[in-house]
Amino acid sequence: MTPLRKTFLLALFLCASAALAQTGKNLALHRPATGSTPCNEDENPGQAFNGSVSGGTGDKWCSTADSKWLQVDLGSNARISSVILRHSGSGGESSDWNTRAFKIHVSTDGKAFTTVVTVTDNTADVSTHKFEPVIARYVQLEVVTPTQDGDPAARIYEFEIYGDAAAGK
Repeated sequence: MTPLRKTFLLALFLCASAALAQTGKNLALHRPATGSTPCNEDENPGQAFNGSVSGGTGDKWCSTADSKWLQVDLGSNARISSVILRHSGSGGESSDWNTRAFKIHVSTDGKAFTTVVTVTDNTADVSTHKFEPVIARYVQLEVVTPTQDGDPAARIYEFEIYGDAAAGK
């Protein structure tokens, strides 16, 4: 086997291993969502859980409310351990509008929430956040600073949640 072929196969193996390391399926996909008042009716909370970032600028949740938040109901308790947020830049908008500071909260009853992620200086178009596994039914994004450049609108193209639905039962 040639050294180039060995390198290629190793790279392929590492990429496949990384893909398999993502636990399970997106538990938030097409689940009921609520959130702060959207920028317009086409940018409602459900847009962040539709599995798409390719529907143009209307394929996102956007809010300019004073308190910006987005929440999903997984339907039942699940053991979750990571979230992926697809910010403005992932949907073709300016990366200057990527969510700068935010928190992820979890709850089993939708009333008492615990913070599992705190981010203060995000610049990435797509951010992945792993944490110790927790049991939760509700997962909430609290936007602290909506953008890099002072624009007041929070924009999330997709909010994905991963873990094991069966383990939460």
